Formats: sequence, C-alpha cells, structure tokens
Amino acid sequence: MIEKAYPPSLPGWIAAGGENYEVVIGSTALYVRNLAEELFPNRLTDKERVRLRTLLLENIGDIFANYRFWESEKIDKLDEQYLKERISIPWSFSSMNRGAGVFISDDESRVISLNSSDHLRFRVGTGGCDIESAYRVARGIEELLEEKLPFAYSKRFGFLTSHPRECGTGMKLRVYIHIPGLIFAGMLNKFRERVLKEGFVLKPMLDNALTAEGHLFLLETAHTLGINEEELLESCEEVIEYVVDLEIQSRKDLLEKAHFQIEDKILRGYGVLTHARMISKEEGNALASAFRLGIFENLLEGQLDKDLVTELFFVGQPAHIKKLLNPEATRIECDTKRAEVFRSYLTREE
Repeated sequence: MIEKAYPPSLPGWIAAGGENYEVVIGSTALYVRNLAEELFPNRLTDKERVRLRTLLLENIGDIFANYRFWESEKIDKLDEQYLKERISIPWSFSSMNRGAGVFISDDESRVISLNSSDHLRFRVGTGGCDIESAYRVARGIEELLEEKLPFAYSKRFGFLTSHPRECGTGMKLRVYIHIPGLIFAGMLNKFRERVLKEGFVLKPMLDNALTAEGHLFLLETAHTLGINEEELLESCEEVIEYVVDLEIQSRKDLLEKAHFQIEDKILRGYGVLTHARMISKEEGNALASAFRLGIFENLLEGQLDKDLVTELFFVGQPAHIKKLLNPEATRIECDTKRAEVFRSYLTREE
C-alpha cells in the first residue's frame, strides 16, 4: 500500500510551474523501447514477464537506484488508480499484470515502467511549456539505457513497439493544457481539427470522453514514423506557441465581451467550493477549472497560490479521495470528503 503521505498532493514537476503555466501545466517527453529478440509483454506468460523484469533490473537498476520502485504484484488497485491520476504510471500499466514494475523519482518527474504494454516506457516531465528540457533529459536517459540493453530496431520501421503508431522514433511529446477560454468561446472542435492537421491529437486528461470536464486536455504528437526527433520537437514547440496564444487571446476576448458573466460564474463557483457539503467529481473538476481561471486572470486575487489552485484538480480525483477514506468508501462519502478537502484549501481549515 502506498502511504498517504507519499507523494505530496501535487506532483513536484507540475508544482514547479514554469513559462505560460496559466495554459500549459506541464510538458512530457515519452520514449517507448523493447528488447531485441524478446516477445512483447502481452505475448509472454506471467513467469516469462517476471524473468524479463529480473533481467531488466539487473541491467538498469543501478541507473535508477535513487528512485522508488514497485513491483506490479505489490500495488493494489486503489494505488494503481492513484498513480494514474497523478500521471505517474502509464494507463497501460496494470497491477494485475504479474511481472511489471515501475520506477518513480521523488518529484514524480521521471517514470520508467517495465513490462506494461512494452518492455520499457519512460517519460520525463517539466512544469509549464518547457518541452525541450523534458526532451533533452529523456534523450539522455535513452542513451544510458541503450548502452546497457539491445533495443529492437528495424531499418524500415525504426524502433519496434507493441503499437504500430509508436514505431519509428518511439518518442512522443505531450503537453497538459488548461483551455477554459477556448471552451467558453466554443472553439474546441475548431482547435482540435487544426492541431490534427499539424500532426497532433487532443485527448481529455480527466475522463474518457472528449468533454469539457475540468477544461484539461492532453495534446500529443500523433506520429513517430517518418520524422526525426528534432523535427518532432520543433513541430511541438510551434503548436504549443499556437495554443498558448489562442487561449490567452480567447480569455482576453471573453473578459472584454462578457466580463460580468465570467466573473459571476467564477464567484458563484467560489461560493460553492467554500460552502458546499457534497461535491461530485465532475462538479469538482468544473469548479476547479473556473477557480483556476479566476486566479490567473486576477478575478480572485489573494485567494490561493497558483500552484495550489492547480492542485485542486488532483486532490479531488476518486483515488486521491479514497486514500483519505478507505478503498470501499461510498460515492456519498467520497463527495462529502471532496467538499471537505476543497473547503480546507480555500478557507485554510485544518
């Protein structure tokens, strides 16, 4: 069981903030690698995955000696969901998958998973939109691993992965964006179509449907084949600049055309967050989004630090709430606890 005190409420790399933090809460670079002459994890038996995990640990364990390491067999379902809510393990990771494992650095900025969908999936995160720093650090890790392990590679398809769409460089660049301005302006679909033409996909960060819940989205490179890493980086930086400029302009236009309506929505949300005795996950995400917009647009000056308001998105997620209660907590108990947690942030209650 992962203890309640670890990790802190907001992943350290996101809490660090950074450039254009009001729009981009974090950036990550992900590498996918597999060992030559080994079957993909989903083609292995439990015994074979355990053998392969042991092999990987023998070869690369010293590189990540200062990281926390969990074997999948020792992570229960609640802890698994908890780590996924924190972007600290990939969604393909399963505690039911015997023979998997994960290394996580103390600030959760570096995550290396073993035997999830691929033999190795490792990502580096930075706060704000510093995607280049994330890429450079991840690239350095890839080079260290390549010295220790023989990776599966094809002259035609590049690095081989369990998902064909990840072959080639085997690298993905991702940014986590908060775009309430685009949502309120009704520009989400237009924005999605535009970035798709540029080779990027838009995914929800908090739920499984492309909705406005929390106004948080994951924007990631769609292709890894037929393009080199530096070209991907350049393309990603251009798209980040585009989304930041578009979101900032959308917020400006909204506040000029509908200032009182937006301010009223935010202040009403503040009233709910400080006085409600039950808040659902969906309502909590929506309220956290409105409140974060108000803080960054100076409509709620002095109410909460900018990193703490971002933290509301994480502490209100189901597994985070159940970690404060118990794995069998009912929805009513969770909604009640969520309201209590939010009030403690906004009113400085203990």
